[in-house]
Amino acid sequence: MEGDEVIGAPKHPDWLQMVRIKEGEVPRMITYVSTRLSRYRPAMRCDIVDHRDIFILSLFSGGEVLNLMNVYSDDQHTAIEHLAARVHSLPPFIYIAGDFNCVLTTWDDYEHGESLTAISLQDTASQIGLEWARPSNHGPTRISPNPNQRSNVLDLVFLAPSEILISMPRLEHNLQGPSDHVPICTDLDISPEPPGCGQQTIKPGSEAEKSFISDILRDLAAIPVAAPATKEGVEALADAIATAFSDAWLVHSTESKPTKRSKSWWTDKCSETFGVYQLSRSLADYNKFKKACKDAKRDFFDERIAEIATSRKRPWDLMEWVKQRKLPPCEAIRNGDQPCHDMDDLWDALHGTYNLALVASTMPQSSTSFPTSRSGCSNSSAPGPDHVTWVHLKELLKDKHVLVLFIVLANACLRVGHWPRIFKESLSVIVLKPNKPSYAVPKAFRPIILLITFGKLIEKMIANRIQFDTVKHDIFHPNQLGGIRQRSTEDAGLILTHLV
Repeated sequence: MEGDEVIGAPKHPDWLQMVRIKEGEVPRMITYVSTRLSRYRPAMRCDIVDHRDIFILSLFSGGEVLNLMNVYSDDQHTAIEHLAARVHSLPPFIYIAGDFNCVLTTWDDYEHGESLTAISLQDTASQIGLEWARPSNHGPTRISPNPNQRSNVLDLVFLAPSEILISMPRLEHNLQGPSDHVPICTDLDISPEPPGCGQQTIKPGSEAEKSFISDILRDLAAIPVAAPATKEGVEALADAIATAFSDAWLVHSTESKPTKRSKSWWTDKCSETFGVYQLSRSLADYNKFKKACKDAKRDFFDERIAEIATSRKRPWDLMEWVKQRKLPPCEAIRNGDQPCHDMDDLWDALHGTYNLALVASTMPQSSTSFPTSRSGCSNSSAPGPDHVTWVHLKELLKDKHVLVLFIVLANACLRVGHWPRIFKESLSVIVLKPNKPSYAVPKAFRPIILLITFGKLIEKMIANRIQFDTVKHDIFHPNQLGGIRQRSTEDAGLILTHLV
């Protein structure tokens, strides 16, 4: 009875909620998609039909698109007429169902008349290639609350003729609840499951990570320290370092398949005590397992809170854990008027929207700023294609041979005037811009470019050296505030206040 009003349908972590939100209209259709179907990239297809009483869901399996439609037709038969007027532009469907609110002798044994609207609906489904599927326990789907009124068959399922006997619908009377409509269940074969989406990872702080760093140090120690004088020499040295990174990664990384049930705090001790409990099934072993989980949670969240509140000095980030959940982006992305059905179309849309380009820096640089450039790098920054994070790089640079080797390469890049190819390779990560009303356009997303960490370190050296020399020789204009250390928005405000 207290607090803000709860608006919207129930949410559940195992189900993706899809609803068409449009200003000035109250939606009357909602779809829940199990997270087990996330590999099929479920999408709400407003580009096919944009109507509040018609919901189209598409599942993508390889090069095949599986379309399903859910319909609610009011007493004015708005949705049925809307479909009949656009039937020639509709793609193939494997399933159409809903509350059509019309009667016909074909599907209602107690109805002795023919509605023109029902005949139009039957023709529309026939042109799409579907037919009405008679439930195995056929009967009224709308149960009248008035015992003096007859119940009707208003909820229908249309399937392909070849699938009707295989995927025969059935009325679920036990699931009806307080509604006057009986739920209808239909099993559909949606082709083989797409390939898995696992990724190679190395758990931070694990023995595998220590071995990963040790192997890199061993391979880098075998590279001689000799300053290259040509572009080919710079490329060869950079490729040798990148090869050491990639070889160690391939040896020690393992495939991980994160899910919504994955626990970041889970440790090897949790796995060990859980395995013991599975074999014994005793209360004592179960208590040991619960204690191991409790200790792991405490250590994990204490470390996370300390990092956010102390190291990063951003305590407001902790509030993200209790903020209101928003609807997920489930509408298919459109590039102009054309929907993006596959990854190639999606890439073309994002590339055409942002048109990102990488520019190499070739300014003179001294090696004296190398150790200081790494000190301000965030340990939580995402790595590039080499998978080497700032934590790994800081550990590697403790070795004197590696430090000298990297300085030689950095100075050679600047002396020769060549930026190695490996430093230009990147990974593009697409993230959501917050609080957007719709995620159906590419501009609702933000691309982030992840470069190789070592290349970014050299760029930091260049930026620090340029700033040092320009400040030393008084090259910057007094009102230049952007991109300079110890200059901020507050300084701009003070200058503006002084002028006023």
